[in-house]
Amino acid sequence: MTRVQLIDVSLRDGNQSLWSATGVTTRMVSGAGEHLGRAGYRCVELTNSTQMAVAVRFQREDPWERIRVARERMPDTTLGFLTTGKRFITFYRTPDALFELAFKLLRRNGITRLWVVDPMHDMEGAKRIARMAKRHGFEDVVAGICYTISPVHTDEYYAAKAAELAGCDAIDSVYLKDPAGVLTPDRLTTLLPVLSGALTDLSVDEIHTHSTTGIAPQTLLRAADLGVRNLHCALPPLADGSSHPSALQLVRNLRARGHDVDVDLDAMREASDYLTRQARLKRLPVGTPAEYDEDYYRHTVPGGVQSTLRRQLAEIGRSELFDAVVEESVAVREDIGWPIAMTPFAQYIVTQATLNVVSGERYSMLCNEIVDMLRGDFGPLPGAVDQNLLDRAMQTARAKQRFDDEAVTIEDLRSRFGSRCSEEELMLRAVMPAEQVDAMVAATSSPWDDMRGLLRQFAENPRMTSFSASVGDLSVAVRRTASMKEETR
Repeated sequence: MTRVQLIDVSLRDGNQSLWSATGVTTRMVSGAGEHLGRAGYRCVELTNSTQMAVAVRFQREDPWERIRVARERMPDTTLGFLTTGKRFITFYRTPDALFELAFKLLRRNGITRLWVVDPMHDMEGAKRIARMAKRHGFEDVVAGICYTISPVHTDEYYAAKAAELAGCDAIDSVYLKDPAGVLTPDRLTTLLPVLSGALTDLSVDEIHTHSTTGIAPQTLLRAADLGVRNLHCALPPLADGSSHPSALQLVRNLRARGHDVDVDLDAMREASDYLTRQARLKRLPVGTPAEYDEDYYRHTVPGGVQSTLRRQLAEIGRSELFDAVVEESVAVREDIGWPIAMTPFAQYIVTQATLNVVSGERYSMLCNEIVDMLRGDFGPLPGAVDQNLLDRAMQTARAKQRFDDEAVTIEDLRSRFGSRCSEEELMLRAVMPAEQVDAMVAATSSPWDDMRGLLRQFAENPRMTSFSASVGDLSVAVRRTASMKEETR
C-alpha cells in the first residue's frame, strides 16, 4: 500500500490542455480556491509564464494579483509554478537578470514550489535554475525528466540524463513528466528502476501524465503500486481528454486497489461543481475520457498545443488544415533531431509545420524559434539534424544574431520604463508588448494603485526620506524617521 498525495493541475495544465490557457480567470481562481484549499492536496499547480501572459494579453488581468488571490483563498495549500528555466513569457531565451526578478516576485506573491523541467534535458541548466530558485526562498524545487518516444530516447539516454541531477543540493526531488500522455503502465515499470538507479541520492516521487490516449489512469495506478507517492490529476470539467485523469475517479480507483489517499472528497466535488458551472456559463468545453488512439504515438503533440492549434487555425479560417499540420509536425520533429514535443518546443514544431503546410513548400519560411533551436540556443538536440535544413537555417539573418545573457539589467529596465512602476509591472513590461501591459494597467488600476506603488518603492529604497501624494481631496505625506532608517540598514 502506498500513501498517495494528489497534486491538482486543474487551474494550470487543465486550463492549458482543454481551454487553450484562456478559460481560467482570477474570479474563477477565487471561486474555486476556497474549495481547493480544503481538499488536502499536496500542492496546487497554479500557473506558469504562459498563463501569466494570457492573463495580460487576452483577459487584461494582473497575473500577480491572481497569485495573491490564490494565496489568500488557499492559505494552507502549497502553490506551484512550472518553468523550463529558459524562457519567461517570451518565446526566446530570457536573460538571467529577468529570471532572478521573476523568481523573487513569484516567491513574494505566494508561490513556494517550483517545477524545473528542461525539455531538451539540459540538466546543468536545470540545476543552475534550481539553485537560483533556492536563493529566492522557494521551499520545494522539483526537477523534471521529460518522457517521450523516439529512436534516441532510450533507457541509456534517460539514465545518463537522470545521473546528471544526482548530487544537486538545490533539488528536493525528481518527477517524471509525460506531456503527451504516451507513458504506459508497462513502460513505467521498466523505466522507473532505470531512473532510480541513476539518481542515487534522489528519487522519482511524482508522476505527471496526460489522458490523451486514455491510458493515463492506469499508468497512475501502476505508479502507486510501484511506490510513487505524488500523482498529478485534475477536476472535471478540466480533467480527461487531453488533460489529466479525473481526481474524483482516481481516488476511488486508488482506494479500491488498497492505497491510502487522505483528501476531502466533498471539497473536491464543490470545486468541481463550481468550475463546471463556470464552464457552462462561458460555453467552455468539458473534458471527456478519450478513446485509445494508436496513431497518437507517432506525433505526440500535447493536448494543450492541439487545442491552441485548432483555435489559431479557426481564427485564420483554415480549420481544415489541422490534420495536415499534425502530420507534418512528425516530419519536422525528425528533421530537427527529435526534440521532445512539449512547451515551448511543441509550439515551435507545430508553428513550422503550419508554415510548411500553408505555404505549400517545406521550409520556404523558417520560424525564428526553429533557427534558435538549430543553432543550439536551447542546448544540443538529442538526435541528428537534417543537414540541408541546418545549412538553410544557418544562412538566415536570425542565425547570425547572438543572444547576450548580460545585455539586460534591472537598472536598464528602470531607465527604460521609469521608477514609479512596481517590480511586478516592470517584469511584465520587460517581456511583453507595451500596449498589452498598458491595457491591463488601465483595466485594473485605480488612483490608490499609484499610492501603493509609491509606498512599495519607499519601503524598498532606504535613500528616500519622504514623499507626498494626493488623490482627489485627500493628501498624504510620508517621512522616514530616524528609527526607520536604522531598521532599513
